[in-house]
Amino acid sequence: MKRTKVVLFISLCAVIFSSCKKGNENEEVVEAIKKEELKRKINEIIPKQYQDTLTKLGISLNLDATPPNMEGAFAIKPLKLLKSNRPEDPASLTFTDVTVKFLSQDSDNNIKLIGRKFLTDADTSIVTAISGKGNDFTIYGKVKSVSGTNSAIFGIIISGTKDGAVLRNVRYGLINIDNKNGGTRFIRQGEARAVFDTDLISENIQMF
Repeated sequence: MKRTKVVLFISLCAVIFSSCKKGNENEEVVEAIKKEELKRKINEIIPKQYQDTLTKLGISLNLDATPPNMEGAFAIKPLKLLKSNRPEDPASLTFTDVTVKFLSQDSDNNIKLIGRKFLTDADTSIVTAISGKGNDFTIYGKVKSVSGTNSAIFGIIISGTKDGAVLRNVRYGLINIDNKNGGTRFIRQGEARAVFDTDLISENIQMF
């Protein structure tokens, strides 16, 4: 009788272990599919060659599919050029303070971006996605900039770390990805700038 109970116990443990293993394997498959889908989505927003340009300028990409919740409004300042692929840009180049609001984040890694002074007084993403893991995030947006009768499409990538109500170590990159209607009003297609928050902390703001 005792031997039978031992055999049954061992068999039960084996079944549980097998179920857990299958469960873990299924979770890994789901996670891999989600990451691949996110990668495809990001590449549609900002083509890979333009992402590569921004990473060479110092913009980190956190590519996992489990980012922190980024909903809220933030002030990113003071801002200075990190690096540019435009020889005429001086290393001391500074930028107007940016405010940005993130909203409508969902489980499919979609998010909306409304900004001020990334490009103009009102920057709203045409399409946006978010990636990351733990507290590290990267947000990818496609923004249309209009100047008179000219317009251009810019890719924007914002990376940093969420720390409670604030953001730390924020860097963002801007690159012209479609200048067919831009004329000479914008930086040329493929030209890019990486910018960083010099005090390394971007405060949460209540009003936007």
